[in-house]
Amino acid sequence: MTALLHRAALAAIAAATVAGAATLPAAAASTHDGTWSVKTSAETGQCATNYELKLAVKNGKVSYAGMWPVKAKGGVNAVGLINMDISHGSRRVTATGLVRGDSASGDWTSPQPACSGSWVARRA
Repeated sequence: MTALLHRAALAAIAAATVAGAATLPAAAASTHDGTWSVKTSAETGQCATNYELKLAVKNGKVSYAGMWPVKAKGGVNAVGLINMDISHGSRRVTATGLVRGDSASGDWTSPQPACSGSWVARRA
């Protein structure tokens, strides 16, 4: 379950770039729209598994593009900054990053279990 949550969070980050809870103009957000392939890397803590997943970005908002019951909250702002919360049940991952063209990268953290890592993504 933790692995799934980490997978979804990283995908969401790679798929979009959002800074805080800023309101995004539709024109700016549409630049990042599409499906994104995300690869995660666990680097510290008790999460030893890496994942590959897909996220979707529509009008600057990110959603999980898989089959698990995962919730994604966040998006991409006009300059490509990402701020995303991904949850699966009681597990939560926070991810941040930056989109540059058809690629994105950033970091993620999970409070329970305490672990963190990085992610990279490419527009599919």
